Amino acid sequence: MQVFLVEGAKTWMTPYRRYLADGILTLEPTEVRVIKKNSSKYTLIDGDLFRHCFTYPTQMCVSGEQCTRIMAQIHEGICGSHIGD
Repeated sequence: MQVFLVEGAKTWMTPYRRYLADGILTLEPTEVRVIKKNSSKYTLIDGDLFRHCFTYPTQMCVSGEQCTRIMAQIHEGICGSHIGD
């Protein structure tokens, strides 16, 4: 039996997930500094990345196809008609 690790596309969230889950950082010093500085704003819950906000509820970080799907659902649903009655 063989097991293959299939990693999703790399996004801006990938370094934060790696750092928060495993403590792994890249070799580039400027990116390391930024990730360490900003990582306190993020948390991992069941493998999903969330951002803490003071004035808003905790926000789930999404990208790519998931973002497109969410935006389509919002604009087709309650926000579909921008015409006032």
